[in-house]
Amino acid sequence: MSDDLLNQLLLARGIETPEQREKFLTPSYLRDIYDAFLLKDMEKVVARILLAIKNSEKIIIFSDYDADGVPGAVILSEFFKKINYTNLEVYIPNRHTESYGLSEKSIQEFADNGAKLVITIDCGITDFTEVKLANKLNLDVIITDHHLPPETLPEAYAIINPKQLGDTYPDKMLCGSGVIFKVVQALIRRGEFNLDKNWEKTLLDLVAIATISDRVPLTDENRALAKFGLLMLQRSRRPGLRALFSAAKLKQENLNEDDVGFTIGPRINSAGRMSHASEAFFLLTTSNIAEAQEMAKHLEKKNGERKKSVEKIMETCEARLSAIAEADLPAVIVIGDESWSPGVLGLGASRLVENKYQRPVFVWGANGNEIKGSCRSDGSVNLVDLMREAGGEQFFTAFGGHAMAGGFSISPEKVGELEERLLKAYEKIEKIKKPEQVEPDAVISIDDVSEYAWHLLEQLAPFGTGNPKPVFSLPNLEIAQAKTFGNGGIHLELGFQKSSGAIICAIGFFTALDKFKNVKLEVGNRINLTATLEKSYFKRQPELRLRIVDITA
Repeated sequence: MSDDLLNQLLLARGIETPEQREKFLTPSYLRDIYDAFLLKDMEKVVARILLAIKNSEKIIIFSDYDADGVPGAVILSEFFKKINYTNLEVYIPNRHTESYGLSEKSIQEFADNGAKLVITIDCGITDFTEVKLANKLNLDVIITDHHLPPETLPEAYAIINPKQLGDTYPDKMLCGSGVIFKVVQALIRRGEFNLDKNWEKTLLDLVAIATISDRVPLTDENRALAKFGLLMLQRSRRPGLRALFSAAKLKQENLNEDDVGFTIGPRINSAGRMSHASEAFFLLTTSNIAEAQEMAKHLEKKNGERKKSVEKIMETCEARLSAIAEADLPAVIVIGDESWSPGVLGLGASRLVENKYQRPVFVWGANGNEIKGSCRSDGSVNLVDLMREAGGEQFFTAFGGHAMAGGFSISPEKVGELEERLLKAYEKIEKIKKPEQVEPDAVISIDDVSEYAWHLLEQLAPFGTGNPKPVFSLPNLEIAQAKTFGNGGIHLELGFQKSSGAIICAIGFFTALDKFKNVKLEVGNRINLTATLEKSYFKRQPELRLRIVDITA
């Protein structure tokens, strides 16, 4: 594997000029982090918050309950802590008993308790009635969000959302924590707080967790935020994070985007999914090592419970869907049960889309007297557009999200209409053309899998949405080892021998039972492998290995 491959991979990412190459391969904090005041309404937001600080007004930090919203709440609360401002409250709703975003009940309580300013994080862009009530109660609301805004916006005091009409911010794809980080940057610039000029960088570990966990594109400013944030994570002194790394058996000095996306993010999310997101907030803010270790163990336990809940849902889904002939499967899968916890539905929807069915999936469960659900797209449609076409505000109690992932609520009596409405909407809306199969970036041999190859590819990291891991074709490989592992043998591990005699392993998670059932995966057989290259630090010694994308005979 040569340096020419690096040039080929850069060109495939649209990186052609020396300037583009320099920015991509060597991110610069000064050059690549944009001026926060380029965001629409930022001057107005900063002036209002500084006024609240000056007048000692009670401020409410209101965040979403996921691995984007919770780090965002920590970012803003740490700013206030740093400037010794204490007249504030952090409010994270209960995922199981409260609706997504602001509620009229919470707004009334804030006003009754003397609050004068509410700042939302990662939510609020569709909260019309709640903002209207706040205005009536003389409670100013600043919305900071990154979700797709509706055509008309709530009448908030100010809105920070790079996607809103009239906003010319260069990177439209910041996550919720990224947006509130820009607010903190702006406050530091305008306020007279005597903070060290580099203090804001101590927040980048939290920004990286949110940016990677929320799967926003790791391009442009997000690439720099994730890159520098990962460096901060590798050095973070936060007792909660260090305890979390230890509980999850992660080596802090080697943390990468996969560790954040598949280990750290899910554990932060498990608090909100299985109990209350305030537990994750406490973990990220505590300075007490013993408390941090106890909470990390608790979240590890909750994450285990989360996995079991998802497996039960998957078993039921497989039983129902396997009874339907493949040709008769609907274009949009809608499946649910009143016994399913809304906190884990998104994970089930993702598994159904990614591992087997490759079509939009809507999974629902009961939350008191309301049906709540999560949805995931296979890339063929924009989910927000699909739900709007299916009835929008006239059918759903609430809905929103991104093109690829979203959430919804409906009344129980309407759940019987959900599938029919979505299927009709799917027929009407514009489809996004998907590639029929993953196109490899290059053809390589098993001998090309080396530390030098890893060094070349590492320069392109962090990988994620918008900057996927390079995919390689390895044709005509002879299987030297083959086994399944995990719960019931759901994961696959193959081994291939290099000319030196060394064995390179290829891992496929959640692929052993169904995905390659038509290929004989036996020692001595030859296969065509499509895979990415990765380095695992799980064992005592780092292991260079392949991650299976596809196998053909």
